[in-house]
Amino acid sequence: MQKYYEAIEMFHKKHKMKGTNNEEMGFRLNLMTEELGELAQAVTKGKPKKDFIEENVDLFNLIIGNMISTGVTLEEFDKIFWKKWEKIMNRKKKKVNGKFRVSDFKK
Repeated sequence: MQKYYEAIEMFHKKHKMKGTNNEEMGFRLNLMTEELGELAQAVTKGKPKKDFIEENVDLFNLIIGNMISTGVTLEEFDKIFWKKWEKIMNRKKKKVNGKFRVSDFKK
């Protein structure tokens, strides 16, 4: 993860994003929505695997950029990732409307 974080951090520095609209979360959420739409098209239109991977990379880069833009360190991310991972590993799989889900089901 370190090398990806550093690569996107280098991209942010190269394009002097600090203090610009590029770091505003509203703007970044719009970018993520656009990329998620492109991923959806890759899936629903049966585009090649390469396109599917590329759209996931775009989202991954934006997620890392979100952390950089908001000052989240890798250490903070790592700690919360593993806490969340433990939580989801303890969830039960459930069938809802004919589809399997592993969600936080409230009673």
